[in-house]
Amino acid sequence: MLARQGQVRHYRKHTLLIQQGDTGHQLYLVMAGRLREYALSNDSRPREITLSLVSAGQLIGVSALDGGPHCASVVTLTPAVCCVISRESALAVIQHSPSLAMDLLKLALQRVRMATETTRLALFSDAYSRLSALLQRSDSGDELLAADTRRLPMTHAQIAQQIGCSREMVSRIMKDLITGGYVVREPDKVYRVCKRLPERW
Repeated sequence: MLARQGQVRHYRKHTLLIQQGDTGHQLYLVMAGRLREYALSNDSRPREITLSLVSAGQLIGVSALDGGPHCASVVTLTPAVCCVISRESALAVIQHSPSLAMDLLKLALQRVRMATETTRLALFSDAYSRLSALLQRSDSGDELLAADTRRLPMTHAQIAQQIGCSREMVSRIMKDLITGGYVVREPDKVYRVCKRLPERW
């Protein structure tokens, strides 16, 4: 229903679709490609942390529905195709479809849970605990939280963005996990957990 109200647009890799702090005017229904949702610090040395990886079938920019500012930025990781729906068109569809409104509410609640978990890990756990949670995320049972993170090739720098620490720290931990036989790196550069990770390192 939403897609019928929008326009299909193609985006190149590394295109910034949503800027943190900007007022939302449209929603994006991802039809192809992968995107990264992330938050930036506001200090003199800006840091960023990945909040989610988005793929086909997911909706981003939902905060546009209330006309408020976006709390995160979104950039394309690969060439992407999105159906762009204006705020006004989306609201008109929602008013006539209680089931769609409920789906959007569920999506918003999933993202709240995900943001809460990311914040909890960033504030109350060490780098190893955050890395362990990332590696085991696909076993969480939550479709949004489990979005095939483990099955994607990721560099140590990308992992560091995911968990909010330095690339060097990730490299040290991953080296120890691989040496201990807990994690292997497949030929396609995907990390796979082989056995239960230690609670502490």
